[in-house]
Amino acid sequence: MNNVTAKRKQKGGFFWWLLWIAVTIGSFILSAIFWTWFVTLVFGEIQGFALTILWVGAVFGSWLVTMIPIIRAKERYWNRLSSEDETNVTWWIGWIALTIATFFVSTGFWTWFFARNGGNIHNLSSARNWIFAVFGTWMVALVPLIVIMYQKVDRAYEKARAKREEAPQPRPKTVYIDPLKRLLNESLSQRLKQIPVTLKRGGQTGHLVTAVLKDGRRFQNVFVANGREVLGIYGKDKLPFEIQDIIDLEPMELEKVGVFSEENWLRLDGRN
Repeated sequence: MNNVTAKRKQKGGFFWWLLWIAVTIGSFILSAIFWTWFVTLVFGEIQGFALTILWVGAVFGSWLVTMIPIIRAKERYWNRLSSEDETNVTWWIGWIALTIATFFVSTGFWTWFFARNGGNIHNLSSARNWIFAVFGTWMVALVPLIVIMYQKVDRAYEKARAKREEAPQPRPKTVYIDPLKRLLNESLSQRLKQIPVTLKRGGQTGHLVTAVLKDGRRFQNVFVANGREVLGIYGKDKLPFEIQDIIDLEPMELEKVGVFSEENWLRLDGRN
């Protein structure tokens, strides 16, 4: 059987991405137009540090808030979000929206307050007081939001940790073969000394090799422990040869070896 995987047709195409980019750019332009009109209507011509900060924060803040559901819709279209991910994304959208909204409220309130009381925020002293008032109020308003965020993140971490601990750990397949039947002969042990050690841990060594048999067959990913004991083989449900049939050992090209999965190893000592 040929090990061929059919190429899956990717969702979306050039025009789909063009539409998504157009929506992204268009939402920014609409945000800039709206807030220019609104700030001009309420406060007059946009000039000075305070109004510029208010306008920039409003434009980029509302644009980012609108981009979140757009990005979420894209991920849903690509089926990248689970039901739990959907809940988390909804929560984060709300948290980000509240964070940005508190800044808008603080900026708008203090700009109105200074204007009502005859303060000129274009004056250096008034501008300094305005900055302290805006960011001070915003920081105070952020405290409960930060506490809520911390509690949410902590719960998510504990949930992920519990799920990880409850999940079954991958175990290698095992079969018991008498240790004496798994030992290499002296000539192969000497041959193994010429091959670089693959694994060294706590005084023990391991070699990942290709076993060459009398009949010409070759088996890759054979693991030999401590220079003598054949301990396992990768990708097999049972040992497909006798140890005494090995006539040569060749080193594996480790740079070409992929990532091993624990459950695909076959241990020959009966342990897992």
